[in-house]
Parts: sequence; C-alpha cells; structure tokens
Amino acid sequence: MDNRLFVAAQTGNIQILHQLLAENPFILHTIELSSQGFNPLDIASTAGHVEFVKEIIRLRPDFAKQVNQDGFSPIHIAAALGNLEIVREFMKVDQKLCRLEGRNRWTALHYAASRGKVDTIQEMLLACPESIEDVTVQNETALHLAVKNCQFQAINFMVTWVREMKKDEILDMKDEHGNSILHLATWRKQRQLFVRLAKLLKRISEISGIQNHLNTVSELFWY
Repeated sequence: MDNRLFVAAQTGNIQILHQLLAENPFILHTIELSSQGFNPLDIASTAGHVEFVKEIIRLRPDFAKQVNQDGFSPIHIAAALGNLEIVREFMKVDQKLCRLEGRNRWTALHYAASRGKVDTIQEMLLACPESIEDVTVQNETALHLAVKNCQFQAINFMVTWVREMKKDEILDMKDEHGNSILHLATWRKQRQLFVRLAKLLKRISEISGIQNHLNTVSELFWY
C-alpha cells in the first residue's frame, strides 16, 4: 500500500485521498496489501474515521468484505471497538456482513459480545437476527463469549432479546466442551456472575428442566 494512502486512512484525511486518486485514478484498484495485510478500511475503522470509511465504501464497497491475513475484516474491527456509526455503514453495504467469519470463525457479533458493546450488539441483531445462532470454531455463541468475559450488560441484553424472539434454545447451546452459558460461569468460578445469570434465567425463562439444571450447577459450584 502506498504510504500516503496509509497515512490518509490513519488520519481520516479525505483530501489526501482525493489527491492520490487525481494522481492515479486506479490506486484503489491496484492496491497491494501491506505486510500486515490491511486495506484502507481496516486502518480507518481502527482509527474511527467515519467519513473516510464512507468515502472508501463509496469507491470500493468490496473492501468491506475482505478478511485480512490476520483473520479480521473491517466490521470485525469496528464491532470490537464498539464504533456503532462505522458498523452501521458496513451494514448498509450488506447486512449479512455481521455474519462474516474471520479468525477461528469469529463474527462481528462475537467480537462485540466479548467486549460488551451493547449498542453494537443491538444494531446487528436488529439487522440480522440469525447472527445470534453463529458459533466459533469452539462452538461458542455470542452469549458464551460474553459470559467468558464477564460482560453482564451484554448478557442481560442478549438473554432478554433471545426470550423476546422466542429463541430460547440458544440459552441451552453448548460449546465444544459441553458447557452451557450457566455451566461456563460455574467452571470459571465467577460467583457474582453465576448468581446474577442464574437469577436472570430463572426470571425470564420456562426452559424445560431449567430448575433441575440450576440445582445441579449450584451443587457443582459449591463443590
């Protein structure tokens, strides 16, 4: 990548971008990935430059779908950082981008959940409800990742949303080790998280056998 283009993306300088295009109208079509494997959208998304992102999308919308050699796409980066405006711009390109898989089959929703970015989670679930079903290479849902990272606001939002959407089976999904979200809180010895999650599930759910499940996990927790 031309270093001037890198700087333009890093600083969000649209004027420099247009100057480069005036010099070489094909600069965005002949771009070679840098040694780090980034394209201008990766860089601008990391820096949070919304207007620059909009301009690159206008010129090269296909950049939004590129996964770099590190396994990240621009929407993965924006979602992890909780940059809602930029996530919205990518969703305008294609709502299914929130399901684009990167490293270890993580999606943008997985990154947002693991970082507790509730507004971003809400935006993606509104646009693409099916994304709540996506799992990583370790069979983890967005809820598993939120529990692993003790993101209770994100957990509260997603559990409530799942219930409202009548997708209760998501709450019982198990990772590759056979752990549900409640078991996961137990194994990680997060007592406060376990208690809050157990109360949340008991309050909103009539999942078959949940009471026995809670009793079993409670016994294991205090073992």
